[in-house]
Amino acid sequence: MTSQTGSSPRVLIIEDDAILGGALLQRLRLEGFVVELAADCAQAVRAMHRARPDFVLSDIRLPDGSGEDLYRQALPLLGNTPIVFATAYADVGQAVRLVRAGVDDYLTKPYDVDELVTTIRELLPDKPEPASPDTGKGFGLSAATTALAADLKRLASRDVPVLLRGETGVGKEIAARLLHSQSRRSRQPFVAVNCGAVPRELMESQFFGHERGAFTGATATHAGFFEEAGSGTLFLDEIGELDARLQIALLRVLQDGVFRRIGGRQDLRFEGRIVAATNADLDELIARREFREDLYFRLAVVEVRIPALRERLDEVLPLARQFVQQSAERQGLAVPELDDSAASALLAHAWPGNVRELRNRVERAVALADGPVLSASALFPEMTLDRLPVRDGSLADAREQAELASIERALELSGGRLGEAARRLGISRTTLWKRRRNLGH
Repeated sequence: MTSQTGSSPRVLIIEDDAILGGALLQRLRLEGFVVELAADCAQAVRAMHRARPDFVLSDIRLPDGSGEDLYRQALPLLGNTPIVFATAYADVGQAVRLVRAGVDDYLTKPYDVDELVTTIRELLPDKPEPASPDTGKGFGLSAATTALAADLKRLASRDVPVLLRGETGVGKEIAARLLHSQSRRSRQPFVAVNCGAVPRELMESQFFGHERGAFTGATATHAGFFEEAGSGTLFLDEIGELDARLQIALLRVLQDGVFRRIGGRQDLRFEGRIVAATNADLDELIARREFREDLYFRLAVVEVRIPALRERLDEVLPLARQFVQQSAERQGLAVPELDDSAASALLAHAWPGNVRELRNRVERAVALADGPVLSASALFPEMTLDRLPVRDGSLADAREQAELASIERALELSGGRLGEAARRLGISRTTLWKRRRNLGH
């Protein structure tokens, strides 16, 4: 759910004072922002479901809940979106707790609107949002992901838990959205949760919800992730980060299909589908007793590996051109071309950050472009010209050079241990040995 409003950032103001809210709306629109005003928690959450804002400013006291109530509901909907709370002096303690829980900042009322504008502009560049996760986009551009997309579409109709494995940035959420969009649940909610981003002290409330008065600060009943997903899809990213207590509770939901809000007396049914994802070595976590083996078997009824970008080099240039076009259109700019040096550099890079790194490099280059062409130095500004990974030769040569660089890097990080390097690359030890031999090493 990202902004579809071109280059103008979308700001959501949550303020029940109509006069103050109207004044903020008018001022921020004059500053060039697209602004939406919500008067309470419920309106704000509905707005976040419609489209993810680029920045959120919320009063800490609202008619239907506190700042902490709102933050619990907003967290799974915001991703990397910065959120700032406005607080009166009496509520500074709550604001400090929120900052410790992950909120970006707070302003003490009465605050200067110029200060607010400065805060928005300072926080926005530090929170870049990825391109819109169109279902299936990024899959099917090479043989590796054509087969993957076909597998996901087949799995969509088979209502079993799926575990997606792959490195950070390979597109696990895109895969989960493709599963959802092709299933009978496609008209129901898709709720994405980064288990590593939920503060441990809020985990139980976030997942299962709570009743009003269940604990200090619970001024309203809150629906957790399971209730939000309903009969749709609950995507649990970074499942290896899940707290031990939550692992037990999640296992119960998977086994029995029921859960209970904190402070509640009635079991509620979960009729949705769980899709989990991880970049962690779950076998190692299980061996260290940090992840439950019985939960792993429940989550991994079907396990799907998303290949790293270095294993699908045929996709690098098509994806780069796709991201160039999307980024330029979103910023209201002419679409630049990739010159030969950029193409060679893209193919020669090892892509440790995978598709996410590719997208971020392209978006930065487009934003800073001063002409109709993007060169290698625009995409890799951290490297001097003599160190840019641009080489003469065919695209096949560039792919071999990139593959060899990835293999050598994995071996370096693994202390020369072939098995460990193969694990890092997501291939078998035999395949790694053969590839090195074929590449002349």
